[in-house]
Amino acid sequence: MCLAVPYRLTQISGPGRALAEGPDGVRDVSTLLLEAPAAGAYVLVAYGSAIREITSDEAAELLEILRAIQEPAPSPQ
Repeated sequence: MCLAVPYRLTQISGPGRALAEGPDGVRDVSTLLLEAPAAGAYVLVAYGSAIREITSDEAAELLEILRAIQEPAPSPQ
């Protein structure tokens, strides 16, 4: 199973490539699977490829879920 993470495209850096900002910083991603990528768009990234465009609301919701599952569980008392 793979996990796709929300990123925001910050710059189209060339044909099929973009810089994207996400929870782990800025990275270079492939945009070959997107029809017409644009700077400012939110996308799901898996294995270094933007696989689908999403809304800013979807990105915020997914990032909140990722933060929640990364928090340590409370200790039983």
